[in-house]
Amino acid sequence: MIAALLVVSGRPNALDREVSALSVTDLLHRSPPALLDPARAAAALHLEQFRTPLWIAMVLLQIAVLAWFWRSGNAARVRDRLRALLRSEFATRFCFGALVAGLAKVAALIPQSLEYRYMRILDLNNILFRSFLVEWFAATLLAMAVAGAIAAIVLWLADRTHQWYVYAIAGVMGFMLLVSYANPLAFAPAYSRFVRPQLSRPLQREYAALEAAANVRVPIVEELIARRTRLGAFYVIGWGGTQRAVISDTMLAGTTAGEIRFVLARGLSWAAADTGLHVALVQGAFLVLGTALSVFISDRIGFRRDDDPVSRLALLGAVMGAVYLVALPFYNGYARSVDRVTDAAALALTHDPASAVRLEVRQTDQSLYPLCPNTLDYWYLDSRVPSATRISNLRGEANWCAVTPRR
Repeated sequence: MIAALLVVSGRPNALDREVSALSVTDLLHRSPPALLDPARAAAALHLEQFRTPLWIAMVLLQIAVLAWFWRSGNAARVRDRLRALLRSEFATRFCFGALVAGLAKVAALIPQSLEYRYMRILDLNNILFRSFLVEWFAATLLAMAVAGAIAAIVLWLADRTHQWYVYAIAGVMGFMLLVSYANPLAFAPAYSRFVRPQLSRPLQREYAALEAAANVRVPIVEELIARRTRLGAFYVIGWGGTQRAVISDTMLAGTTAGEIRFVLARGLSWAAADTGLHVALVQGAFLVLGTALSVFISDRIGFRRDDDPVSRLALLGAVMGAVYLVALPFYNGYARSVDRVTDAAALALTHDPASAVRLEVRQTDQSLYPLCPNTLDYWYLDSRVPSATRISNLRGEANWCAVTPRR
């Protein structure tokens, strides 16, 4: 089985062998750039220069399309046609909210396709274009259904009570917590395949010891992603009693035992702090506050003669996009702080900084992460601790990105 896995995943590859050959002395004392493959480091900078402007252009395009849809009067005309066709205000609101979400997704299709193509050229994914389109279509339908339901229910509440916002806030927070809690049991298995991991007996014993040290028990599952990408992945899903530590087949195939031990310690540290619950609460709070601010701003933009709360959903969507641009750097800052705390806790469990640094070097090389991202990438696309900063933290040194000019 292991031999078949290595054939499918292409791991360990030549780059893995280079990283595995680094000595403990090199890992703990050489500068971060000296640890990386020079060609991969250069490619990471090219990817950053392409991907960051493309992402910002995509968000601005979505905002512009929704603003045009409202400003041109097309939103009101579509609303009237839906009302005439459906004869139900609830159904009209649902379909209009779904349409607004669909417009935003369609506006993002070309930029997302360009990003997919570039990532494919750089061998960062193995997904065929038709598979990409199928996944995009499924994600679009899901986004439309969720947006339609939220629009219809919130407007229905607003018709019936002045305290509609209290119920809306409770509903959003409850929904975020429910989705996060049920994800390992209901949602994740629907879009990915999980199996029992084939850990060696020494690793099994070490994991049991780590569980005892962290005072938490978390089941491990292996995610089969080798046919989609050769990149390794590890994360924890769920919160409370549903938490699962997920490790990909590519990571198991391409990393050393010390690195596996560190990522397992990260998972246990995350679970011990019930970080999944905190993240779900923070995400819900960001969504509620962002929506409230968007409603406040859009209410101060003059009404058209043919406007009503339904047609102005398009305007609200455009304003939410702008608020999202302002709020995302703050959320990414929170995610990085969680990342740093989890690293420190995992290091306290393993007492093996060399393996932790080796893992970061491997991930940086394989995934084409920039050592020190530019400002826009750091604000908008980088919710993980930058690679050079993480290496410095793991060594207990000053932040390399802060003391070294970006080149």
